[in-house]
Amino acid sequence: MRIAAAMFAGIALTAGAAPAVAQYPGRGLLDPPPMDDSPGMQVFVSSCAECHAGQRTVRAPGLTTLGAMTPRAVLSSLEGGRMRRHGEQLTPEERRTVAEWLTGEPLVETRLPSSAFCASPPQLAGEVHWSGWGGGEGETGFVDAARAGLTAADLPNLELAWAFGFPDASQVRSKPAVVDDRVIVGSAYGEVYSIDLETGCVHWVFAADAAVRGAIAIGDGPDGTQTAFFGDFATNVYAIDATTGALHWRATAGTHADHVVTGSVAVHSGRVFVPLSSMEIITAGDPTHECCTSSGGVAAFSAETAEPLWEFRTVAEEPRHVGENEAGTRLFAPSGAPVWASPTVDATRGLLYIGTGENYTRPTTGGSDAITALDMETGEAAWTFQGREDDAWNMSCLSPRFQNCPAPTGPDHDFGMAPIIVTAEDGSQLLIAGQKSGMVWALDPDSDGELVWARRVGRGSSLGGIHWGLTSDGRRAYVPNVDNPFAIISDPRSGASTQMNAEDPPTPGVYALELAAGEVLWHAPPDPSVCAGRAGCMPFFSAAPTAIEGAVLAGSLDGHLRAFSTEDGSVLWDVDTAREFETVNGVPGRGGAIDGPGPVVARGYVLVNSGYDLFSQMPGNLLLAYRLRR
Repeated sequence: MRIAAAMFAGIALTAGAAPAVAQYPGRGLLDPPPMDDSPGMQVFVSSCAECHAGQRTVRAPGLTTLGAMTPRAVLSSLEGGRMRRHGEQLTPEERRTVAEWLTGEPLVETRLPSSAFCASPPQLAGEVHWSGWGGGEGETGFVDAARAGLTAADLPNLELAWAFGFPDASQVRSKPAVVDDRVIVGSAYGEVYSIDLETGCVHWVFAADAAVRGAIAIGDGPDGTQTAFFGDFATNVYAIDATTGALHWRATAGTHADHVVTGSVAVHSGRVFVPLSSMEIITAGDPTHECCTSSGGVAAFSAETAEPLWEFRTVAEEPRHVGENEAGTRLFAPSGAPVWASPTVDATRGLLYIGTGENYTRPTTGGSDAITALDMETGEAAWTFQGREDDAWNMSCLSPRFQNCPAPTGPDHDFGMAPIIVTAEDGSQLLIAGQKSGMVWALDPDSDGELVWARRVGRGSSLGGIHWGLTSDGRRAYVPNVDNPFAIISDPRSGASTQMNAEDPPTPGVYALELAAGEVLWHAPPDPSVCAGRAGCMPFFSAAPTAIEGAVLAGSLDGHLRAFSTEDGSVLWDVDTAREFETVNGVPGRGGAIDGPGPVVARGYVLVNSGYDLFSQMPGNLLLAYRLRR
């Protein structure tokens, strides 16, 4: 993505001038990189500025956000992350120099000191207290008192047990598993750590090939050994010994050059289910790219042998040539419908539920922005419920060169969360999922996904609405609604909003819905005052929540982890994680925005990630462990 330097010159970035930055409530400006005509700046001007300077949205972070990252984080994005297809156009030296210029620091890979490692070996296989995205079967994110080791009454007595710093990281998004007295968690550069729950020391480190973004799932592997399963961003799937970290097997799930794994694997009955999304949503920003040919999907493997069992494509039809864009590049469709989140296992019905995103090109399909039920044995679709028809969008719609942007442009209203199976107090079950449109849908899993009720809790945006998830304790559903005002999509050709309700006022916060008809019981709004004077701070609830008896724990983009009473939404506990911490492993640590997975509650501990630098949010590199005061 190269542009003439003259385009960049028009964006008032002369020496000493501050970059244009989207202003959030209370956001300040950090010092921009020096306008020094250095090699790093020249690379930025010619290859990056078109999307990352001047008129931007939160989907394309600018100099302030990029400058708060570490050099390794920028380089990792260019070499194996979200920007890898654009990074391929640069030489290794160009990638390094632009990373160092943006961050103002030399590229140095931090190593854990020897003092970070445990003196004694870990125990053998033990009881699983948390596994996968939702904690176990049903994936609801609710933990009863026996598993949690605490209830709402205990929350005011929690204190920090330890803070673990991930070296050189700017975001933390892998959800830990808890096995007996060990925490197993992935990281932004592929390291998977086994950490002692009591002390925070490291038992072992396994090196995957790329970022491990999803949750760690525990199940039986080869010869019945207790095994940790996960995928990396490059679509490699791993099975490692949960006690020693030794590799059992690895396989590759992706079948397209742009396939990635951003969600969490699910494990059940000897099978590993891997969600497939696609970075072609970003590659489409290049008008010379023949957009688009990728499909989201799910791949299933044997947990014992890594044998491929089946693959499901969310876009069943192979892409065909449908025309040319304004630059004369060929266009293909149908495409897209990525699976960003974890599949949900329904052991009772033998089904696997997935949520999908929008199509990347037109014509659109019936499997986009949808919940689809798959037969776990065969991978065949049993039924599909579509929450939004005719949604076609990709990142070129945010670029001055929008030739690959579908016309008309859709609002990008994915199902970005794993659906949850809720068993109500009367024994009935619902399949509940939230959408980035701000809608919550309750489906009947015994009637091919027939709609039971629908409830709008916000106007929605391309970052939510409901972004990462919701939870339920069987009495109510607890729903974080972002309503990010800076992420409403407009058609780049007309400038008109793609949301029919874009003029409605935002209604962010955490909602409690009763299960019979989805009526709102209470609403806990955010506190914007928390962001006063804090750069990059946004007072929105985007991360998935976790419920325990009497409380729902919800992290916020403002860096606070709050516990709300399930009865009335009052705040029972509030801790600010967006600050510097002394870490147990000797790595400089600072918290930031809480986004992505919800907290893990197990054995009397609350484990929460802090730091998420995507979408112009506050970076950080911490896993924090809280427990009852001793």
